[in-house]
Amino acid sequence: MEGFKNIINFVIISLDDKFSKNVATILADNLDMYVVNTKDMIAYELINPKEIKRKCGYEYLKSRERGVVKNMSNFENTVISTSFDIFKEYYEFFDKSIIIYLKLPVEKTRTSPNKISYESRDEFLSSKADIKLYFERKSKINACKQIIEKLGELL
Repeated sequence: MEGFKNIINFVIISLDDKFSKNVATILADNLDMYVVNTKDMIAYELINPKEIKRKCGYEYLKSRERGVVKNMSNFENTVISTSFDIFKEYYEFFDKSIIIYLKLPVEKTRTSPNKISYESRDEFLSSKADIKLYFERKSKINACKQIIEKLGELL
């Protein structure tokens, strides 16, 4: 498909970070790609984000975080799992990625620490996703199979 010519990564997101991370890991293994989680990479790169915030302030921390996510978006051949909060703030960096939203029923998701409603988060992710798949239950293997099928149709 012409629109996906310059794609270098896949971004996996759901409203359950652990589910996204697990699916990304399995998908990367199946596709022989690298895998990275945005929260893990931020913690690794910044070593101690809480201490940076305390010593240097929130704005400096966000600037450093932004740099880490921007750098990650330029990785190649990588499956990136991310949280809603990070994706919402930095989604523009993932313009060379296929965004895959794994939609779960509200009762299977975690509440937002920012008190953003399920409906608002779902609407935002649905509007940004290239691929949206719905799951009644959290099945990592099934999710991975469906993603691979959908990618086969698109690419």
